[in-house]
Amino acid sequence: MCIVFTMHVKAGRSRVVVLAVLTIPFAMACVFFAYYAARLAYVNITAADIAAHRQAGMYIGAIAFPAASALSGWLTFKLARAAVRAVRREEAGGL
Repeated sequence: MCIVFTMHVKAGRSRVVVLAVLTIPFAMACVFFAYYAARLAYVNITAADIAAHRQAGMYIGAIAFPAASALSGWLTFKLARAAVRAVRREEAGGL
């Protein structure tokens, strides 16, 4: 609530900073989930004895990790684009 209030009151550099700072954890989450999805696929393909005991978790992970990676990547893109637009708007002199 405080961040939203700050963004509306100052609407200048603070908005750019908030958007840029929020971009970082979502980008890190995207990379993590993409890595873990690739790792899960590799383990599932190469280690047959492990896959036999953990089928339910691997099936859930095969859906959840790529979906989480795509969602956090999409949010990263939206936040980064909003930050760039805010900088351009500020440079143009408008709010």
